[in-house]
Amino acid sequence: MSSKKEIEEALNIVKLKFDDPNLKPRFVSFSKNMQFTFPDLQTTYVIKVNNGMVQSLLEETIPNPDIHVTIDSGILIDIMNKKINPMTAYQTGKLKAKGNLTDLLKLQKLL
Repeated sequence: MSSKKEIEEALNIVKLKFDDPNLKPRFVSFSKNMQFTFPDLQTTYVIKVNNGMVQSLLEETIPNPDIHVTIDSGILIDIMNKKINPMTAYQTGKLKAKGNLTDLLKLQKLL
């Protein structure tokens, strides 16, 4: 199990990817609320994006996120460190994602 600090650092990496010149064009009109739930830490974070710009990254829960990812903290850290492929984590049930298929495919680019 990872700490909240490690999770916040990992989510900040996701946040910074919106500024990556190679990825930025894919997210120009992307306006979504992405909720990440970490059952092992009993916490939830939300990244709010408006037209490809991250508006906030907060520890909170919202009722109807556009994308909802449920994942243990250690798995997210391993994905961010390229130890686990996000698609493999999804296929093995270690990462659960709900949302529009197009949005989920974009999410894969951020992980």
